[in-house]
Amino acid sequence: MKRLIAVMICIPMLLLSGCFNAVAVSVVSDMYEAALLEDDELVETYFSEDYLARHPLEELSDELAEDVHNRGGINLLNMKELQERNLQKDISQDLNNVYDEDWRFIVVQTGENTIKTWVVLRGETQYYIVDGQVMDVKTYNREVLK
Repeated sequence: MKRLIAVMICIPMLLLSGCFNAVAVSVVSDMYEAALLEDDELVETYFSEDYLARHPLEELSDELAEDVHNRGGINLLNMKELQERNLQKDISQDLNNVYDEDWRFIVVQTGENTIKTWVVLRGETQYYIVDGQVMDVKTYNREVLK
């Protein structure tokens, strides 16, 4: 009986933890879709103010739409979330120090040899993209993946 209760308590927790993961990837996917539709106002809502202060919106939106065109569609961007255990220790430590362990690391293949990484945080009312980097596949394999 105790095992049954323990299982019943654990299952909802596992399901809820999976929901956040799917949301982070969905945020990035929706951001690319907004860029493809040339809706700069909507694209702007996916990013933190700090990120937008460093990256002009029009250029960012154009670059995102170009990524989708180059890959032949949003579904071909091969988006996925990397868990902390799959990242180099120094990267996960830096992210934990900056974002208090409440971040999600999303990887997007934007070209045959190009990877973009996005850091997504949960805000009070929505999820925000707070950081992003572009790198080649070799650098990604060597410096990001464990």
